[in-house]
Amino acid sequence: MRTHDSLRAGLLPAFILLTALLMAGDALAQSLSLVAPTLANVHGRLTALFGIVVEEKPILKGELEEGAVLVLKCEVNLLEPSDYWLDRKISEVHFKSRLSFDPLTREFVMTLPARDNPLRNKDLGKLLDDGWGTIEASLGSWALLDKGKKYSLRLHTSMNEEGAPEGFMRFIYFWSWDAGADNAFQLDFTF
Repeated sequence: MRTHDSLRAGLLPAFILLTALLMAGDALAQSLSLVAPTLANVHGRLTALFGIVVEEKPILKGELEEGAVLVLKCEVNLLEPSDYWLDRKISEVHFKSRLSFDPLTREFVMTLPARDNPLRNKDLGKLLDDGWGTIEASLGSWALLDKGKKYSLRLHTSMNEEGAPEGFMRFIYFWSWDAGADNAFQLDFTF
């Protein structure tokens, strides 16, 4: 009888810890949201316009001030959907931005692919608005679209710690590397 009691006593703390970890992972996973993308003709270029909003700025600020370096990755795909076979990829763009904290200047630092110099600001909210509030992804010439055809714009974003494992290796580790959830959005349209 004692074996069952000691086993039960050992499982209860493990169950509580596992529940707390799963709930904490869900809380962090809610920290990013997407501003719905739109398509625009920018100087003859087919351009996807979207934004990233960080919901939990105090949590993000704390992580950065404690030394975390986070990387936002966005993948934008323009596809021609097919009812019978795989969708045909027309264009694909990758966007990568790095976010960190400089303890010497007490500024948050963001690198963006289209800029040589990183953005810097002591106000994290202002920095996020300036860097990720509106993101433009050029998908190629506007002439890629044919009138009357159906298309699909697919957007996927993720924010992880720099150096976090990618792909299958990510699932081997018990600890979650996510600082924010993966987000996806799909816009189906007829041109």
